[in-house]
Amino acid sequence: MPFNFKRMPKPVKVRKVLVINFQTPAIPAEWRHVNAMVEEFTEGMIQASQKILVYQTIRILDVPLYPVFTDGRQYNDVTWKQAMQNSQAALRDAHGNFLLADYQRIIDDYEVITAIQGNFIDEVWMFGGPYFGFYESRMAGQKAFWCNAPGIEQNSRRFVMMGFNYERGTREMMHSFAHRAESILAVHFGSQQFLQQLYNHQPTAAPKNEFEQWLIEHGTVHRTPGGVDYGQDEYAWVGALKTKWWLPVIDPNMVKV
Repeated sequence: MPFNFKRMPKPVKVRKVLVINFQTPAIPAEWRHVNAMVEEFTEGMIQASQKILVYQTIRILDVPLYPVFTDGRQYNDVTWKQAMQNSQAALRDAHGNFLLADYQRIIDDYEVITAIQGNFIDEVWMFGGPYFGFYESRMAGQKAFWCNAPGIEQNSRRFVMMGFNYERGTREMMHSFAHRAESILAVHFGSQQFLQQLYNHQPTAAPKNEFEQWLIEHGTVHRTPGGVDYGQDEYAWVGALKTKWWLPVIDPNMVKV
Protein backbone atom coordinates (compact mmCIF):
# COMPACT_ATOMS: atom_id res chain seq x y z
CA MET A 1 0.00 0.00 0.00
CA PRO A 2 1.44 3.41 -0.95
CA PHE A 3 2.24 5.74 1.90
CA ASN A 4 -0.45 8.37 2.50
CA PHE A 5 1.48 11.60 3.06
CA LYS A 6 -1.72 13.44 3.93
CA ARG A 7 -2.06 11.27 7.04
CA MET A 8 1.37 11.99 8.47
CA PRO A 9 0.98 12.58 12.21
CA LYS A 10 1.67 15.97 13.73
CA PRO A 11 4.96 16.26 15.60
CA VAL A 12 4.66 15.46 19.28
CA LYS A 13 6.69 17.34 21.85
CA VAL A 14 7.18 15.42 25.08
CA ARG A 15 7.96 17.65 28.07
CA LYS A 16 9.24 15.99 31.23
CA VAL A 17 7.93 17.33 34.51
CA LEU A 18 9.05 17.26 38.13
CA VAL A 19 6.07 17.70 40.46
CA ILE A 20 6.78 19.07 43.94
CA ASN A 21 3.71 18.64 46.10
CA PHE A 22 3.87 20.70 49.30
CA GLN A 23 1.16 18.98 51.31
CA THR A 24 1.22 19.05 55.10
CA PRO A 25 -0.98 17.08 57.53
CA ALA A 26 -3.21 20.14 57.97
CA ILE A 27 -4.36 20.05 54.34
CA PRO A 28 -8.04 19.01 54.13
CA ALA A 29 -8.62 15.49 52.88
CA GLU A 30 -10.71 16.71 49.95
CA TRP A 31 -7.70 18.60 48.59
CA ARG A 32 -5.47 15.54 48.45
CA HIS A 33 -6.00 14.88 44.75
CA VAL A 34 -2.78 16.08 43.14
CA ASN A 35 -2.24 12.87 41.16
CA ALA A 36 -5.71 13.18 39.66
CA MET A 37 -5.15 16.87 38.85
CA VAL A 38 -1.86 16.04 37.10
CA GLU A 39 -3.51 13.32 35.01
CA GLU A 40 -6.50 15.47 34.07
CA PHE A 41 -4.38 18.49 33.20
CA THR A 42 -2.00 16.36 31.12
CA GLU A 43 -4.93 15.01 29.13
CA GLY A 44 -6.39 18.50 28.81
CA MET A 45 -3.13 19.79 27.35
CA ILE A 46 -3.01 16.94 24.82
CA GLN A 47 -6.47 17.95 23.63
CA ALA A 48 -5.84 21.72 23.74
CA SER A 49 -2.63 21.37 21.72
CA GLN A 50 -4.22 18.96 19.24
CA LYS A 51 -1.77 16.27 20.36
CA ILE A 52 1.31 18.43 19.84
CA LEU A 53 2.20 18.57 23.54
CA VAL A 54 2.44 15.56 25.83
CA TYR A 55 3.51 16.04 29.43
CA GLN A 56 5.36 13.17 31.08
CA THR A 57 5.54 13.21 34.86
CA ILE A 58 9.01 11.97 35.80
CA ARG A 59 8.55 12.16 39.54
CA ILE A 60 6.10 13.42 42.14
CA LEU A 61 7.80 14.56 45.33
CA ASP A 62 5.39 14.65 48.27
CA VAL A 63 6.83 17.21 50.66
CA PRO A 64 5.12 17.41 54.10
CA LEU A 65 6.36 20.98 54.62
CA TYR A 66 5.31 24.57 54.06
CA PRO A 67 7.50 26.53 51.63
CA VAL A 68 9.99 28.89 53.23
CA PHE A 69 9.30 32.53 52.34
CA THR A 70 11.82 35.01 51.00
CA ASP A 71 12.25 36.56 54.46
CA GLY A 72 12.98 33.16 56.04
CA ARG A 73 9.63 32.75 57.74
CA GLN A 74 7.41 29.73 57.28
CA TYR A 75 3.94 28.59 58.29
CA ASN A 76 3.27 25.71 60.62
CA ASP A 77 -0.04 23.86 60.91
CA VAL A 78 -1.33 26.21 63.60
CA THR A 79 -0.42 29.51 61.89
CA TRP A 80 -1.60 28.33 58.48
CA LYS A 81 -4.99 27.30 59.87
CA GLN A 82 -5.26 30.72 61.51
CA ALA A 83 -4.58 32.36 58.14
CA MET A 84 -7.24 30.20 56.50
CA GLN A 85 -9.77 31.26 59.13
CA ASN A 86 -8.84 34.94 58.93
CA SER A 87 -6.72 36.42 56.13
CA GLN A 88 -5.58 39.17 58.49
CA ALA A 89 -3.53 36.50 60.24
CA ALA A 90 -1.68 35.56 57.05
CA LEU A 91 2.06 36.27 56.94
CA ARG A 92 2.87 39.52 55.13
CA ASP A 93 5.81 41.76 54.34
CA ALA A 94 6.41 45.29 55.64
CA HIS A 95 4.11 46.68 52.94
CA GLY A 96 1.22 44.40 53.85
CA ASN A 97 1.65 42.07 50.88
CA PHE A 98 1.36 38.30 51.20
CA LEU A 99 4.79 36.71 51.39
CA LEU A 100 6.29 34.91 48.40
CA ALA A 101 7.96 31.52 48.43
CA ASP A 102 11.75 31.46 48.22
CA TYR A 103 12.12 30.06 44.71
CA GLN A 104 15.89 29.98 44.89
CA ARG A 105 15.71 27.79 47.96
CA ILE A 106 13.28 25.43 46.24
CA ILE A 107 15.56 25.24 43.19
CA ASP A 108 18.53 24.44 45.43
CA ASP A 109 16.80 22.08 47.87
CA TYR A 110 15.39 19.87 45.13
CA GLU A 111 18.43 20.03 42.81
CA VAL A 112 16.33 21.42 40.00
CA ILE A 113 19.25 22.84 37.98
CA THR A 114 21.03 19.47 37.97
CA ALA A 115 17.85 17.83 36.68
CA ILE A 116 17.35 20.53 34.03
CA GLN A 117 20.95 20.45 32.80
CA GLY A 118 20.94 16.66 32.73
CA ASN A 119 17.79 16.74 30.58
CA PHE A 120 15.97 14.65 33.16
CA ILE A 121 13.20 17.27 33.33
CA ASP A 122 12.04 20.28 31.28
CA GLU A 123 9.91 22.11 33.84
CA VAL A 124 8.63 22.06 37.41
CA TRP A 125 5.05 22.01 38.71
CA MET A 126 4.59 23.01 42.33
CA PHE A 127 1.38 22.32 44.21
CA GLY A 128 0.39 24.09 47.39
CA GLY A 129 -2.48 25.66 49.26
CA PRO A 130 -3.61 29.25 49.76
CA TYR A 131 -0.91 31.60 51.07
CA PHE A 132 1.93 29.29 50.02
CA GLY A 133 3.44 32.11 47.98
CA PHE A 134 3.57 30.69 44.45
CA TYR A 135 3.22 32.64 41.23
CA GLU A 136 1.00 31.07 38.57
CA SER A 137 4.09 30.72 36.39
CA ARG A 138 7.68 31.88 36.67
CA MET A 139 10.72 31.39 34.45
CA ALA A 140 14.25 30.53 35.52
CA GLY A 141 17.50 30.05 33.62
CA GLN A 142 19.93 32.12 31.59
CA LYS A 143 18.28 35.35 30.44
CA ALA A 144 15.02 34.30 32.07
CA PHE A 145 12.34 36.85 31.24
CA TRP A 146 8.96 37.88 32.58
CA CYS A 147 6.55 34.94 32.56
CA ASN A 148 3.67 36.37 34.58
CA ALA A 149 6.35 36.92 37.24
CA PRO A 150 9.94 38.18 37.38
CA GLY A 151 12.56 35.89 35.84
CA ILE A 152 15.11 34.07 38.01
CA GLU A 153 18.63 34.08 36.56
CA GLN A 154 20.23 30.63 36.78
CA ASN A 155 23.17 28.86 35.17
CA SER A 156 20.99 26.64 32.99
CA ARG A 157 18.73 26.61 29.99
CA ARG A 158 15.46 28.40 30.55
CA PHE A 159 12.56 26.54 32.14
CA VAL A 160 9.20 27.36 33.70
CA MET A 161 8.04 26.68 37.24
CA MET A 162 4.26 26.46 37.48
CA GLY A 163 2.48 27.21 40.75
CA PHE A 164 -0.78 25.28 41.14
CA ASN A 165 -3.30 25.25 43.97
CA TYR A 166 -4.80 21.90 44.97
CA GLU A 167 -7.72 23.73 46.57
CA ARG A 168 -8.82 24.51 43.00
CA GLY A 169 -9.06 22.41 39.86
CA THR A 170 -7.76 21.91 36.35
CA ARG A 171 -9.54 24.98 34.98
CA GLU A 172 -7.32 27.13 37.20
CA MET A 173 -4.31 25.11 36.02
CA MET A 174 -5.27 25.91 32.43
CA HIS A 175 -5.65 29.58 33.40
CA SER A 176 -2.10 29.59 34.78
CA PHE A 177 -0.77 27.91 31.63
CA ALA A 178 -2.58 30.47 29.48
CA HIS A 179 -0.80 33.31 31.31
CA ARG A 180 2.48 31.51 30.65
CA ALA A 181 1.67 31.26 26.95
CA GLU A 182 0.60 34.89 26.80
CA SER A 183 3.82 36.10 28.46
CA ILE A 184 6.14 34.00 26.31
CA LEU A 185 4.41 34.92 23.06
CA ALA A 186 4.46 38.61 24.00
CA VAL A 187 8.26 38.45 24.28
CA HIS A 188 8.56 36.28 21.16
CA PHE A 189 6.67 38.88 19.09
CA GLY A 190 7.85 41.99 20.94
CA SER A 191 4.28 42.72 22.02
CA GLN A 192 4.68 43.30 25.76
CA GLN A 193 3.39 46.87 25.62
CA PHE A 194 0.42 45.91 23.43
CA LEU A 195 -0.56 43.16 25.87
CA GLN A 196 -0.19 45.43 28.88
CA GLN A 197 -2.42 48.04 27.27
CA LEU A 198 -5.13 45.43 26.75
CA TYR A 199 -4.95 44.47 30.42
CA ASN A 200 -5.08 48.12 31.47
CA HIS A 201 -8.10 48.76 29.22
CA GLN A 202 -6.04 51.30 27.30
CA PRO A 203 -6.24 52.09 23.57
CA THR A 204 -3.71 50.22 21.45
CA ALA A 205 -2.04 50.98 18.16
CA ALA A 206 -3.02 48.89 15.15
CA PRO A 207 -1.76 45.29 15.48
CA LYS A 208 1.77 45.01 14.07
CA ASN A 209 2.05 41.22 14.03
CA GLU A 210 -0.05 38.05 13.98
CA PHE A 211 -0.05 37.62 17.75
CA GLU A 212 -1.45 41.11 18.33
CA GLN A 213 -4.09 40.50 15.67
CA TRP A 214 -4.92 37.20 17.37
CA LEU A 215 -5.32 38.99 20.73
CA ILE A 216 -7.72 41.47 19.14
CA GLU A 217 -9.79 38.55 17.85
CA HIS A 218 -9.60 36.23 20.87
CA GLY A 219 -8.92 38.52 23.81
CA THR A 220 -6.59 38.07 26.74
CA VAL A 221 -6.61 35.22 29.25
CA HIS A 222 -8.85 37.35 31.47
CA ARG A 223 -11.52 38.51 29.05
CA THR A 224 -12.93 38.09 25.58
CA PRO A 225 -13.01 41.11 23.25
CA GLY A 226 -15.51 43.52 24.78
CA GLY A 227 -16.19 41.10 27.63
CA VAL A 228 -15.86 41.36 31.38
CA ASP A 229 -12.80 40.48 33.46
CA TYR A 230 -12.42 36.76 34.16
CA GLY A 231 -15.06 35.96 31.56
CA GLN A 232 -12.68 34.12 29.26
CA ASP A 233 -12.97 30.40 28.49
CA GLU A 234 -9.39 29.34 29.20
CA TYR A 235 -9.73 25.97 27.45
CA ALA A 236 -10.98 27.63 24.27
CA TRP A 237 -8.30 30.33 24.49
CA VAL A 238 -5.44 27.84 24.78
CA GLY A 239 -7.01 25.58 22.15
CA ALA A 240 -7.12 28.48 19.70
CA LEU A 241 -3.34 29.07 19.82
CA LYS A 242 -1.74 28.64 16.42
CA THR A 243 0.06 25.34 15.89
CA LYS A 244 3.38 27.01 15.11
CA TRP A 245 3.31 28.89 18.43
CA TRP A 246 3.35 25.81 20.62
CA LEU A 247 7.10 25.27 20.46
CA PRO A 248 8.09 28.64 21.99
CA VAL A 249 5.18 28.42 24.43
CA ILE A 250 6.46 25.17 25.91
CA ASP A 251 10.19 25.78 25.33
CA PRO A 252 11.21 29.36 26.20
CA ASN A 253 14.71 28.62 24.92
CA MET A 254 13.24 29.03 21.43
CA VAL A 255 12.58 32.70 22.15
CA LYS A 256 15.35 35.15 21.24
CA VAL A 257 16.08 37.63 24.05
